[in-house]
Amino acid sequence: MNQLADVNSVAELEVDVNQLIVAFASSDGDIVNQHFGSSSGFHVYGIDGSTATPLAVKSFAKEQRDGNDDKLKPKLAWLAGSDMVYCGSVGGTATNELIKLGVHPVIVKGGPDIEEIITELQQEIAGTMSPLLERIFKQKAGKDQSRFAEMADEGWDE
Repeated sequence: MNQLADVNSVAELEVDVNQLIVAFASSDGDIVNQHFGSSSGFHVYGIDGSTATPLAVKSFAKEQRDGNDDKLKPKLAWLAGSDMVYCGSVGGTATNELIKLGVHPVIVKGGPDIEEIITELQQEIAGTMSPLLERIFKQKAGKDQSRFAEMADEGWDE
């Protein structure tokens, strides 16, 4: 069994650029059953077309659903470096902050099995990727200068 990393942030993990770094908001590590802001924990995997490696787990103290955005800061800081986070729901402030970090929130209903989501992602990585996954892998491969070149090609302007 792999030793899970004890890191201050997912960004500290050394992961192959061809792996998708996916966090799951889960109380037990088996199903996605937590709202992002009040999640008691996140389970992070490195996923490619054929393997899924548990990388890290982080627990958070129980939070009140009080609209206090400060409770998001430790979660956002820890998840920096993830590509995607699956959760039962996520508020607007958290969604905006995740996107700024380059983490794509994915809302799933009904407490799906983490294993099932991993299998679906592996099939997609090995097969025809969605525009979202294509964009994530493109960003991972060409962080820094290439994205500015792409923006220039698209006529992007501030």
